[in-house]
Amino acid sequence: MAHRPIITLTIDWYLPGTNSGGPVRSVANLVEAMPDTDFYIITRNSDYCSTEPYEGIQPNTWVQQSVNVWVYYFSEDRLTKRKMKEVIQGTNAGSLYVSGIYSPAFSQWPVSIGKSLGIKTIVAARGMLSPHALAVKPLKKYVFLSFMRWINAYGHVSFHATSIEEAKDIQTVMGKHAKVSVIANVARQETTNLQKIAKEQGSVKLVSIGRIAPEKGTLHGIKALQDVQGKVELDLYGTCYNTEYWKQCEQVISKLPANIQVHYNGVCPSEEVPAKLAAAHALLLPSEGENYGHAIVESFAQGRPVIISKHTPWQNLASHRAGWDESTTDLSTAIQTLTDMDQATYQIWSEGAKCFYEQFIEKAKEIVISSYFQLFS
Repeated sequence: MAHRPIITLTIDWYLPGTNSGGPVRSVANLVEAMPDTDFYIITRNSDYCSTEPYEGIQPNTWVQQSVNVWVYYFSEDRLTKRKMKEVIQGTNAGSLYVSGIYSPAFSQWPVSIGKSLGIKTIVAARGMLSPHALAVKPLKKYVFLSFMRWINAYGHVSFHATSIEEAKDIQTVMGKHAKVSVIANVARQETTNLQKIAKEQGSVKLVSIGRIAPEKGTLHGIKALQDVQGKVELDLYGTCYNTEYWKQCEQVISKLPANIQVHYNGVCPSEEVPAKLAAAHALLLPSEGENYGHAIVESFAQGRPVIISKHTPWQNLASHRAGWDESTTDLSTAIQTLTDMDQATYQIWSEGAKCFYEQFIEKAKEIVISSYFQLFS
């Protein structure tokens, strides 16, 4: 009988935490899509921007999450490189999959430990080496990455990129000889039928699901509402840790005309995301950069068009009647076009978004999962 593949995976934050957004979803979708592989996930016992331990979860021991997934939740007082090495070594994994670049405990230590133990090590950059990501705290990142290249810290690893653009970003930073595999993220398991939603001409309901932060373009999206004619409602969901930035958003919201309503609703639990998307006519998410964009993909799956930036893998959407991206139109024009739609026209775009999901995401799923098997083997 063939042995089941064993993968050890390190990530700063994981379920039940959702505050850190995309990376958690990427890993959760991956392990769900590969039931014939055993995953040992090593993470913190608290969520992003929180010091409160997860309720009801025993830290510093393996917790079985599902048939093929075990999670080790480190408490801060027990988190040392020596203990990390001991935990990784104890899994007897064939591959070590490191999520992220900068975290000392969950990115840098595992890369070093993987080398010392001779384990095949794969580093998922998670968009952290893109130009827009490097523009945040640039000096600190430049010094760190230069040092890591100087000591050849990544000489034994292969990198995982989710798009050709991200692969180019990795090789720009790590050198053209860096080994990079390009495999898309795995979408959430969706089996939903297309839910119809009433659409009145001159009225639209938008939703934004992502951090309230410059990198997600929240302020840019709110400003785009200013000149829209008709009744517009925008529901914002996501962590809001940048208070200065949120103040700027609130100032713009306070000056919006009466026909435009914006509501901040706090964090949306991961399992509620599909329902929030289905309750709106479209997703508004003009991010400064997405190497995938789980909320975008889940919006397509719900048959909801998206209004997004040009900094994602999802482009030329209008030609598929699946939404709008800023490479072809500006946000205000897209929102106005959607607001002006009647029920029949909106239905065409709703079906277009669902077809886009089925054609470009669902169809490719088997190939994507097969590529992960090869990456880890």
